[in-house]
Formats: sequence, C-alpha cells, structure tokens
Amino acid sequence: MSSTETPRRTKAPEWRRRLRVARWRGIRQIHHADVVDHVHEEGTLTGRYIFMTVMSCGIAILGLLLSSPAVIIGAMLISPLMGPIMLMGFSLAILELAALRQAVVSLAVGTLVALGTSFLIVFFSPLTEITTEILSRARPNFFDLLVAIFSGLAGGYAVIHRKGETIVGVAIATALMPPLAVTGFGLATAQFQIAGGAFFLFMTNLLAIALMVTVLSRFYGFGERHSPQHAAWQNALVIGVFVALSVPLGLSLRDIAYEARVRDVSRDMVLAPFDAAEARVTDFDVTFPRTGPDRIKVRATVLTHARVPGAESLLAGQLSERFRRQVAVVVDQVIIDDDLISETARLAAVAESSFGAPMRAQLAQLETQAAERRTARELRSAFPYELAAADIDPVDRRAVYSAAPTEGIDLTAFRRLEEGMRRNFPEWEIRVDPPKTDLPPVAFGDDAAALSPGAAALVADLGWALQRWQVSEVDLVAYLPSPAAAQRFNNQSLGHRRAAAIAAELRKLGIAASIAGEYRATGDTAADREAALQRAGQIVIRTAG
Repeated sequence: MSSTETPRRTKAPEWRRRLRVARWRGIRQIHHADVVDHVHEEGTLTGRYIFMTVMSCGIAILGLLLSSPAVIIGAMLISPLMGPIMLMGFSLAILELAALRQAVVSLAVGTLVALGTSFLIVFFSPLTEITTEILSRARPNFFDLLVAIFSGLAGGYAVIHRKGETIVGVAIATALMPPLAVTGFGLATAQFQIAGGAFFLFMTNLLAIALMVTVLSRFYGFGERHSPQHAAWQNALVIGVFVALSVPLGLSLRDIAYEARVRDVSRDMVLAPFDAAEARVTDFDVTFPRTGPDRIKVRATVLTHARVPGAESLLAGQLSERFRRQVAVVVDQVIIDDDLISETARLAAVAESSFGAPMRAQLAQLETQAAERRTARELRSAFPYELAAADIDPVDRRAVYSAAPTEGIDLTAFRRLEEGMRRNFPEWEIRVDPPKTDLPPVAFGDDAAALSPGAAALVADLGWALQRWQVSEVDLVAYLPSPAAAQRFNNQSLGHRRAAAIAAELRKLGIAASIAGEYRATGDTAADREAALQRAGQIVIRTAG
C-alpha cells in the first residue's frame, strides 16, 4: 500500500448497527419536550403530594405492624414518590440544576412527612412487635439493589412512553415507602439498628431508581446535545454510586447466605447424637453475634425416649469443626417415653406363646395405661394460661386446674376454657378454678330493672366462679344516682328490684343472695356520693366474709 492511499475503515458489527438503528427509531417516536414538561409537573411539591404521602405511609406502616403483604401492596397504589424520583433522574440526564433542586426538595419533604407519620402511628399504637415484614426490610442485600434497578428501568420506560405509569409506580413505591415506614418504626421504638438498616435500604432504592432513570433517558436521547465531558461525568457518577452500593450490599448478602447455611446444617445435625427414629426436634433457634469474637449459639428442644449424656458437647464439637468457628449449643432433652414401653415390647415378643392370652391381656392393660398417661400430659399442656396448681389423675380421669391471676383474662374466659376442654376431652372430668378476684359489677340500662341478655350472661359467669370458689352466700349492693331514680316502682326502689333480679338468678345456682342496701349520690359523705355517681346503675356482688 502506497503512502498516498487512505486506510480502510473497520466495518462495525451487524448487531451494533442494528442496535443503533433501533435506538434511533425509538428516539424519533418520543416527544422529548412533552415528556420533560410532564416530569416537571409530576415532580412539583404540592398539597396533593403531601396528602398522598401521609396516606401511603399510614397504610404501609399499618400493614407492616399487622404483617399483611396485601395491605402493604394496597398502600403502594397511591405511589406518591414516583414523580420526584422521575424528575431527579431526568434532571441528571439533561443537566438541569433547577429541576434537580426541585426534585431533592420534594423528596426531602416527602421523606420527613413519611417518617413523621410512621413515627406517630407506631408511638401511639399498642402493636410494637417486630413482624416478619419489618425484619425483611431492616437488613438490605444485593438482591434489593437488583429490585431497585429493575424498578427504575420499568419506571423510566413507562414515563418516557407515557404507558402504564400507575402500575409501574406501584413497583417503585414498593421499593421506597415500606423501608421508610420501617425507619419510622425503628425511631419510635428506639431500635436504631432496624431504623438504620431500613433507611439504608430506602437510600439504596432511591439512588438506584433515579440513576437507572438517568441511564434510560440518556438512551432515548435526553441530554444528547451535551458535551463528551458531561457524558463522562454522568457515566462516572452512575458507576461510582452503583459500586459504592454494591460492596456493602454484597457483603450483607454473603452474611445472609452464610447464616442460612448455618441454620440448615445445624438443624440437620442436631439429632446426630440421638437415634433419628426415636427423637425429633420441636424448637430450634440460631443466634449470630453482631460483632466481635462471640460464638454462634444454637438452641434446640429435642423430644427423645432416652436421655443422651454429653449430647451438647458432642454437637458443639461437630458444629465448630464444620463451620471452623466456636459454636455454643444448648439442647433441652424432653423425655417422652413411658417406663411402660420396654415392658410392652417384652410382652409383645411372647404374646404368641402358650401364655399368649394372659400376656395379651396384660399388654392391653399396659397400652391403656400408657395412653392415659399421654392424655394426662396433653391435658397439662393444653391449659394456655399460667397455673397456680394442677391435679391430674389419669386413673380416675379427673383434672382440676387452679389458674393464677393473668392480666387481660377475665372470669368469662376461664369459664369458656373449661367448656372447651370438656368438649376436647369428653371422657375426663375437668374443672377450672379461676383466680379469686373482686367480682365485676352488673350494669343495668336507664330505668330498667330486668336483666339484659348481656347482663344475664355475666351473672351466669359470676355464679359459675362463685361455685368454683365454693362460696354459698353473697351480699348485693345497689348504686343509684339520686332519690328520684330510686322511687320508680311503687313501694320498692329501683335498686332493690335490680338486686332482686340478680338474687333470683344466683339462687337458681344454689347461692344464697341477700340485698345489703343501696348507695345514692346524696349519701352522708362525699365518698358515698362519689361512689354512687361512679357506679350508678350497677349492682355489686360481695362475697360474705
């Protein structure tokens, strides 16, 4: 080739040429000015935006507290954060600093409003337990970054093509509003580790979605006229942010995968010291140290027919060798075998001998006794509240429970428990003795002397409790607001008629009830008047003595 001959250009690959043609055709179909105007309008800070943020975060935090995915997804239908995020992404693409400031202000205000909403709801809510939905957003990992990337691509495409913005907004809001609500939960409950993890997830999703919108908008020709220096700056920003986010999220994903592996392997190995056919695991938990050289702690409850000495040390050694890390093991061995099983097995071996008939009879007797003991254990574990004492006799099939005082559990609940246990164990005589407490008063309606259905049911429950306490005599005291309200029924006062109605019901249960008197608001002392006013319309049952 001579020096005057020009070098030939290397022909671009066919796939690259087709990609450029397809991109150019796609750019020509987009009305760039209309899209930018629409994004500016949706990203503006307005009263509607604030209102929708409050509504969305309120529903989201309630769904998190209730651990209801359906409620959480319902909150996302409002999708208030999509507009500012789209504006941020497009402003980075076209390098419009005024629009970028507007988007940042809108997002900052929306974030503060959402945090305040979730904080107040959790602060005044009786439900403050950490649910699985909350935990799932308190420890972000690399997969969460991938969710944000796909959400950002889908959101940018929907906005550019003006199709399906509402549906895609759900995906974007799903990645943003629940973590923000969990952050408020962590602040309200002073669990700052949860708050920090959830806020990191929120910022990860926010930046990833905005930057993916920037990438996609550049692909569709937004900011095409900028200089190569601007393009290089944008590319460096996108790559730098994703690398900065990928490192901690990748490490978090690695830790989560390691913990999942430890749990699976530990659960599989926990029965290694036992005979697998004769033991089973009921409760299992693994605790990992947050920082420092602390040991992994494995705790399990094993139901076994025979105690295995040294099971904890053996299992701890095996797990420590497997994971190359110190593991502490606590195994609670619960003996479920009756002493009769070995005897039953021995008798079964000779059941077909010449002594078969008497052996089979004795075998059946032993099996019956074993079944009765199993039922006795089931009865003991079936009582859901705290016990002061329990007397369970498997021979006479009789169970008596003495319940300890339990906050929030009234006499009606104890009676329903007794009825339910009797239905579940019809062959047993079951009695529940409720804890001795002051009896709640029986309320009447205005000017009414007859028991309402609710009041009659309460009197029946009170009579049941008095029978369980072996109380045979009670006094009834009526409370009235004024003398005028006490003289409604001829020569007998309203309070006397009410007390007589309750006394009649108690006498049907074999409990002697006498009317001790009435207290009116015009009593001799201020204390009498105050007591009558507070309990006006009620009958108080006092046990004699």
